Amino acid sequence: MLQIFAVLCAGVVLGWLTRRFPHPRRVAAKAVTIAILLLMLILGTEVGGNPWIVNHFASIGLTAIALGIGAIAGVLVAAKLLWYYSFRHVAPARPDAAEAQQTAGGGSRFSLVILGTFALGVGVGIWTPAARWVAAWPLAFGALYLLMLAVGITIGSDTATLRNVVRQPKCSLLVPVATIVGSLVGVSVVWALLQLLGTREMLWSDALAVGAGQAYYSLSGVLLAELRGAEIGTIGLLANITREMLTVVGAAWMARHFSPLGPICSGGATAVDVSLPPIMRCCGPQYLALAVLQGVVADLSVPLLVPFFAGLAQ
Repeated sequence: MLQIFAVLCAGVVLGWLTRRFPHPRRVAAKAVTIAILLLMLILGTEVGGNPWIVNHFASIGLTAIALGIGAIAGVLVAAKLLWYYSFRHVAPARPDAAEAQQTAGGGSRFSLVILGTFALGVGVGIWTPAARWVAAWPLAFGALYLLMLAVGITIGSDTATLRNVVRQPKCSLLVPVATIVGSLVGVSVVWALLQLLGTREMLWSDALAVGAGQAYYSLSGVLLAELRGAEIGTIGLLANITREMLTVVGAAWMARHFSPLGPICSGGATAVDVSLPPIMRCCGPQYLALAVLQGVVADLSVPLLVPFFAGLAQ
């Protein structure tokens, strides 16, 4: 997390130093798109190249997807309530339609490209040994650092964005609280439905541990696998992958129907890295500081809450 934040800050400084030149910002905008697609390809390759996930997807995949969607639904409702009762009068203004369209990078078409790239990665992981190469080489970290550097350059070259960073309302700390609470409530509702329908026997504490992953699928999946076994670990991995993917793809829809807090809360821990470009496109760069705050707090909560809830089952 510290390295990612340092790269973002370096990009901001570089963007500020080159703010009078149009070319660095244009190159950075293209680099953001390339980095996002590369990350989705790598993610799909890792999923497709994991035999456990592929072989058990039919039995546990639907449970994981349901929990991931439940977590998103919970945070979206929490974001809407927080916006309506506390945030709408003090939050920075959203960009107008023209600005949103200009910065959206294709909007729904780009979302389809992201989904297609992820599906391509899954196929590559299943039918080729590319997953071993991804595991052996630090490709994902390189793409993530490229993404953060490019986002930083875009931010630093826009003086209006930098001014908005320091003008955050005092209720901003309520956003990560709403994210954590909404995630836990959302997965609890889905867990109750699964038990009512009898589709899967699962402890409530395990569902809460999955929801506490905050889309940080790598860390939460490893923690759950170590503490609760491979099955719950895989459910946590898939559920939080689902949350990240749907946030990246559906950020515009979330912002339109659930306020600008929607994609910020849905992104969880990824609001400070992978989900940050879609958030900035759909909500406006004035929500940068809020997204970073949300991402950092959610990121720090994962190694605390996931073991806590997992420990309740032991």
